[in-house]
Amino acid sequence: MRNYDLIQVLWVEDDSSIINQYKKDAYYANLELISYPCWDDAKEALEKEYDRWSAIILDAKCKHHRDSSDSAVVFLREALKDISVLAEKKQSVIPWYVLTGGDTSEVSDSINDERLEWDSDWTRSSNKKYYSKNTDTEMLYDRIRAHARYSYCLQIHKLYRNVFEAIEECKIDDAAYNALEDLLLPIHFPDEIDAKDYNDKFQKARDVLEYIFRSMSSYGILPDWGRQVNLSASSHLLAGKDFTKNDGSVIVKSNAVILPKELSRIMRAMVNIIPPFCHSDSGIEDNVRKKEYMTSVENSTFLLKSFTLQFCDLILWYRNYLHEHGDIEQNTKNWEVIDEKQFRRR
Repeated sequence: MRNYDLIQVLWVEDDSSIINQYKKDAYYANLELISYPCWDDAKEALEKEYDRWSAIILDAKCKHHRDSSDSAVVFLREALKDISVLAEKKQSVIPWYVLTGGDTSEVSDSINDERLEWDSDWTRSSNKKYYSKNTDTEMLYDRIRAHARYSYCLQIHKLYRNVFEAIEECKIDDAAYNALEDLLLPIHFPDEIDAKDYNDKFQKARDVLEYIFRSMSSYGILPDWGRQVNLSASSHLLAGKDFTKNDGSVIVKSNAVILPKELSRIMRAMVNIIPPFCHSDSGIEDNVRKKEYMTSVENSTFLLKSFTLQFCDLILWYRNYLHEHGDIEQNTKNWEVIDEKQFRRR
């Protein structure tokens, strides 16, 4: 029966004399090695439960088919080809590693460079493409643990490739890139974090929103707020509404509606909810109360997850808007600071 508390590793190894000891050592490294004696059997398991595996270990001198003879060249050629095809088909990369006690020159020549995506630092430090059973097994286990989360990041980047490309194209700060990554991971890999810890990440949602607005300011779409971005005022201006004082006098006048109506409504909800959810409840009656809300929905994570996915639409819309409105000077005509003194008093 699968142990869901351990990192799942598909292992192709046909030497029965070492399997039990290796599994025991891996267990203490928080890994569960599931062994298969040939690539036919391993491939079947990989296709059947692709999302189960966090890593693949290939013993170089294994069999391709059940009735084949051991051949590092044939086995690695066919296994690595199939792994690459499956990764493309599933749009998800599983890091793989070659562990061997055999002829290292033969092994090295058969290993392709796809592994450099996650394992290049190992090659730089060791000058090897493989891991030795004699000296590197413990290091391999450590690296599998470290790469397990990274492999999730690779999958997130594939699933949301256009969103992360848009972040870079719009020159949104790397802090937003990293924060959005942290918010998306638990949506697809919920076992990585418990509900309470995820609901403590509203500050990351605020960071994403703030850095989107900062990027818009750099293109003249919003005023330059300086040290602290005014989230509420930004959302008003994007919706075509003036930013005003409590008495109704205008601080910044809006001359155009920028956001589509649907995104504008979503933005207002996020601006009203995210900032107060970043902190402890204030006790002020009009404020949104996080603790009360979370209790009423059994501490679900759906609110923050919904905001996270809405950020993705906002970022994609923003990139397309910039394609048509890249003139900074023209963009600044969509708003006008009326009360300069009040605008700077922050």
